[in-house]
Amino acid sequence: MIYLDSAATTPMRTEALEAYVQTAGTAYGNTHSLHDAGSEAAQYVTSCRKLWGQMLGVRKEGIYFTGNASEGNQLAIRSLLRGRPAACRKIVTTKLEHASVLVTLHELEKEGYRIDYVPVDRFGVIDLEQFQQAVDNETALVVMQLVNSEVGAVQPVEECVRIAGQWNIPVHSDVVQGFGKMAVNVGELGVASAVCSAHKIGGPKGVGIVSIDPSVHWESVYEGTTHQQGFRAGTVDVPGIVAATIAAKYALAEQPQAFDKARALQQYLIAQLPEGMLLMGDPDTKSPFIQGLVLPHVEGQWMMLACNRQNIAISTGTACKIGSGEAMSAMSAIGLESDVARKFVRVSFHAGTTESEVDSFLDVVKESLNQFSSVT
Repeated sequence: MIYLDSAATTPMRTEALEAYVQTAGTAYGNTHSLHDAGSEAAQYVTSCRKLWGQMLGVRKEGIYFTGNASEGNQLAIRSLLRGRPAACRKIVTTKLEHASVLVTLHELEKEGYRIDYVPVDRFGVIDLEQFQQAVDNETALVVMQLVNSEVGAVQPVEECVRIAGQWNIPVHSDVVQGFGKMAVNVGELGVASAVCSAHKIGGPKGVGIVSIDPSVHWESVYEGTTHQQGFRAGTVDVPGIVAATIAAKYALAEQPQAFDKARALQQYLIAQLPEGMLLMGDPDTKSPFIQGLVLPHVEGQWMMLACNRQNIAISTGTACKIGSGEAMSAMSAIGLESDVARKFVRVSFHAGTTESEVDSFLDVVKESLNQFSSVT
């Protein structure tokens, strides 16, 4: 299988898998149990929390582990909102957020919050002037993803934090597609909360990592919960957390080289694109790991299936959005008409992606273009 869908998930690193198996066999205690087995398991989690604090550039006291990044987004947003003044009922964001965020925002709108979606340009980057106009003393929270999942647009989160800070408004950022791939320091971004995902960087599925600045007031969504200071209910997955931490350490160590390789692959892809095939986003500023492409002739779903028949994995957008219409919403936000947006596909790179694999994908595209031309 030629795997060009790493923005959806990545295979577990050997080191992470080995760490999972070893930890599962030794640290099997419940971290809330008072006996030695529980204490040993708790120590593993404490050590991982410290390492994540170092890797993200934040205080370890603000690190929490969830069942996935989607849950992390939902809990962080709702926990921060519960800590805000009752008079603040507006949330400022964009329509390019991850599905887990957009679903939460739709729910909050039904609960009486006003959602203000800041426009983005054709590259998927927000208009900072309109963002500045959107935030005011009624704003409860700013939600701003660092790297978009469809086209790889990188938002000026640090500048958003500066603007929001003039009103003492906390900012939540989903950094899932950035951490381990780009140089990301959550502490330097200055956000109140951020979310990472283990399975995007060679860790296990089922582990999300949340950072909440301990100096920012938040309140638990689950009243009476004692796990993780009340942030999330339930026994933590110790082997998963250890494996996620090991994967993150390797991803960060390889990050500069992986980024340069992804940038070179992006340039190679652009140079080889067939006539009429468009790259979405600004190649000079977006994440080189994510390549959103618009086909000139067929719908993305058709191309995805054609590639799959050739043992090539690509996608038609964020896996969490497939079937929900949100991918189409994202394309609409950057100015694509619905008939054009349906011709969208996404290929995404990982550290092992090669030029020959990119060639194989483009060969399928070129063959379909030739077939289309002969028919028309």
